[in-house]
Amino acid sequence: MKRGIYIVANKKSEQLCKNLIYSIRESGCNLPIRLIHFGGKQISSSYILNQVELLNYSDFSDEAKDFITNLRSVLVECPMGFLYRYLAWFSDWDEFIYSDNDIVALCNWEILFSYLNKYELVHADEEYTTNGLYNYNRPESVKEIFGELSLLSAVTAGHLVVKRNEKMIIDIKNAIEWFKNNPDIPKKHDQSLLHVATLLGSWNILNLCKPPHNWLSSWAGDYKNSLHLVQSIQLNDSRISHIHYSGGSPKGNLPIQDLLFSADSERNRLIKLAFICLRFLSKFESFSFQISRIKRFLKVKKI
Repeated sequence: MKRGIYIVANKKSEQLCKNLIYSIRESGCNLPIRLIHFGGKQISSSYILNQVELLNYSDFSDEAKDFITNLRSVLVECPMGFLYRYLAWFSDWDEFIYSDNDIVALCNWEILFSYLNKYELVHADEEYTTNGLYNYNRPESVKEIFGELSLLSAVTAGHLVVKRNEKMIIDIKNAIEWFKNNPDIPKKHDQSLLHVATLLGSWNILNLCKPPHNWLSSWAGDYKNSLHLVQSIQLNDSRISHIHYSGGSPKGNLPIQDLLFSADSERNRLIKLAFICLRFLSKFESFSFQISRIKRFLKVKKI
């Protein structure tokens, strides 16, 4: 049985990627890690390069490349690199974990594979509580087509444990056609397409955050700070796989984001905190955010 972890990164996400890998290794997980280059400037961190097998889009088969091209035809709102997570389905590993970079491992992820004895896909998140808000323009239409409970099987695409098989690829291809036939229902990103694939193919999925397992939420926004996170684990005698800083690029300014500095030396951590302090106290971060909003607005208008 071949197993491993896939991540997708470049120079821009290097610091988050380094911290992710550090947290994986510090948890005791020794699984091989393959890093697919996102595009743009290459990662140069010696720590990362010593821990991973570096892959490029060009290293994959023509079938895999055609698959990504087909994905791109409907997922027009995603940067191309976001789609590269799907390349894991074309690997020689029987089972794999995919992880976004804005994640910190909080347990040894090797234990997650034990759940694949009965399931095809395992995840630990509370995406199902959002009622399709972030995946669909018309979530009610999804319930009309796939059933009243269909939105409750939602998956956060940022962290997945998968038992790979050919049928999954067929189901994802069918989801691409579904997107073409129902362009006004889904939001055009990879997470919504993955959910449609699971619905079309009736995937056998386990969400560890649901009963009877009741693992803690993996979303960082559910915790005020690291103390709150630790106490939540202790008070509830619960388990948690990871913490995910999704919902925007983490800046390091919030108390719960302390874990993003885990891989840093004391000196480097202080330098980063000083830089973050200057950005926010000088209002530069607010100005930068407004500029980004204007750029996104103009891009939408152009389209």
